[in-house]
Amino acid sequence: MSSKPDRMYDIPHLDNTGSNYHDWKYRVSTVLHLRGLSRIAEGTEQYPPQTALDPKDQPATTAAYEKWQARNY
Repeated sequence: MSSKPDRMYDIPHLDNTGSNYHDWKYRVSTVLHLRGLSRIAEGTEQYPPQTALDPKDQPATTAAYEKWQARNY
């Protein structure tokens, strides 16, 4: 069984002349929004702390950091 690639996230390469800039920008913005990454790309979402002290005063990875990392994949 053959499967078609998911074209939802296909983004054309930006042409060297910039002639397709508006299409490229629209598609990049749309994909970032759909993936919940636009605030990261804009720099408006703060990076969560990676570690905090657990009940035994040992450094432990925070849940917020794990959630942040999960969005990278």
